[in-house]
Amino acid sequence: MAWLSENRHEELRNLLQSNTTTTLSIKALFNESRQEIIDRLSSLDKSLASVASGIDLYRGLAASIHPEALLSEQAMSVLGQFYDSGASKLLEGKMMSGVILLFIDGKNGTVEFPEPRFIEDDLDTLLSLGLLGLTHNGKGERVFKFTRAAAVLVEQSRGA
Repeated sequence: MAWLSENRHEELRNLLQSNTTTTLSIKALFNESRQEIIDRLSSLDKSLASVASGIDLYRGLAASIHPEALLSEQAMSVLGQFYDSGASKLLEGKMMSGVILLFIDGKNGTVEFPEPRFIEDDLDTLLSLGLLGLTHNGKGERVFKFTRAAAVLVEQSRGA
């Protein structure tokens, strides 16, 4: 805060002092090492690019900045089907033929995915971005929860 005063940033200093939560968050950030801050910002940047890639308007920009961070069409399809089903949970079942994703509530049915080889990767990506939540049932099978963030992304991708 002293530095802000010394460098004539009174307006910013007053704003920070008026918001305790912001001040505490910034102080915690200053306690991190420079490299940790850069790593976290880089991770945040990549996550934002991944989410932006799911919206047609931003897809090209996201691809040019972080081509490796794009949400696949299959991942977006999973979110779209989840949204359309009205379900809040999805059960991952392992079968001899591969993975099956069953809606637990909402419309009965399963998620269709054309690239079964990459469904695990797509689900992990959706989890890491916070677009799906994760719990387990009594048998230890993964149960995915649809999030508000996922609903917003689907709506934005459809122009709603």
